[in-house]
Amino acid sequence: MKRTQILTLLALLLLSMSLTAQPKFGAGVKGGINLATQVTKGSGEGVGVQQLLGFHAGGYCSLYFYDFLALQPELMISTRGSDWDDVYYDVHDLLTYIDVPLLLRYQPIKYANVQVGPQFGYLLNARQKDDQTGEITNINDWYNKLDVGLAFGLEANLPYKINLTVRYVLGLVSATNDVEYIDPWRNNFLQISLGFRILGD
Repeated sequence: MKRTQILTLLALLLLSMSLTAQPKFGAGVKGGINLATQVTKGSGEGVGVQQLLGFHAGGYCSLYFYDFLALQPELMISTRGSDWDDVYYDVHDLLTYIDVPLLLRYQPIKYANVQVGPQFGYLLNARQKDDQTGEITNINDWYNKLDVGLAFGLEANLPYKINLTVRYVLGLVSATNDVEYIDPWRNNFLQISLGFRILGD
């Protein structure tokens, strides 16, 4: 839990910066795809884990302390999980979260910026689909409600107020709650977004 505590302190520090400064303000909407997987230290003998295609959509705001430095909180609906199989199952777990990334945005040049910071997720729904029979099972009890990750990526500021963002989210806590018997499964995913700036440059 030390990593989670460090990220929480970082989030509080970023929020306190936004409250004490008088920054410029920007905002927009975004959406795109997630290429997700769940990794463990050892998935177990005969277990194969593959990527799962998901989506995300939501909005963001940018609070600029300087022209090159901003705090960027976001609010998104996002799906992730994994497509996995073993000798008994061929299924995929589809998880839906409300995600709140709290990012520090560094913009060394006009048309590009680097983003890094903690991301907090709240589980809305967890379903498992059997790829052979099509049967869908509710698996909310298998997963923890809170997900915490480290998000980092690059964004291109394109003409006509368009943004293109490529970001990776590294899971820092176990997504599953049955860690006594299995290795923790962490949510990792590559995120590709297309956004539109409603306010700001």
